[in-house]
Amino acid sequence: MKKNAEKKVAQKSEIIDIIVECLSAKKNLPSEKELTERLGVSRPVLRELLSEFEASGIIVPTQGRGREVKFPDVSNSILGGWNILLRARPASLLELLEVRYNLERGFLPSAIETLTLEDLQMMRDLVNRMEAKAQKKQIFKEEDQLFHRILYSRTKNLVLDQLLHAFWELFEQKNELHHSENLIQAAELHHQLYQAILTQNIEEGEKLLELQFHDVRQRIVNMMETNQN
Repeated sequence: MKKNAEKKVAQKSEIIDIIVECLSAKKNLPSEKELTERLGVSRPVLRELLSEFEASGIIVPTQGRGREVKFPDVSNSILGGWNILLRARPASLLELLEVRYNLERGFLPSAIETLTLEDLQMMRDLVNRMEAKAQKKQIFKEEDQLFHRILYSRTKNLVLDQLLHAFWELFEQKNELHHSENLIQAAELHHQLYQAILTQNIEEGEKLLELQFHDVRQRIVNMMETNQN
């Protein structure tokens, strides 16, 4: 039994080597025939070995094109755990927000410096849409999220991108958090943050980011108080 376990570990290690090769070369996984020959296993055993990587989204079967390989996405693996954590301990949402704030604030200087003119134009359009919706008392969660996604899109930090994606997915599930008590003020904060980004005023940008997160913190506190009543 120990020998079988060691053999399986060795086979998984070889599959990881193959995945890394494919990621580096930007090509699909070899065919099942090639893999069975390379690993010296049957197709059923191969499919069992691949299933773990498929479940985590690293290997993606495609119709007529074999299996693609992708970088691991930590957001998929941690969201389930976070949802359980929040049901068992709702106050953890404030702690997660604090982690998200420190991530965004820490990367803000490099994010501002790497934005392109096209990025800034898209952010300007999003701010206009936020302000227009705020005047109509409409929430603008899609514009808000896209604004921040664009802001950090040029950092070229894969883990940051995935972690922020996980935070946004988590907060997306909480409908109560999308309703600010003052939509016009929330839209104006984005307008001011955009101006700070445009002029590369990092100190002002950090202050405005803190004000935005203060608003979200208050929404979380209000939601928790409502749920307790």
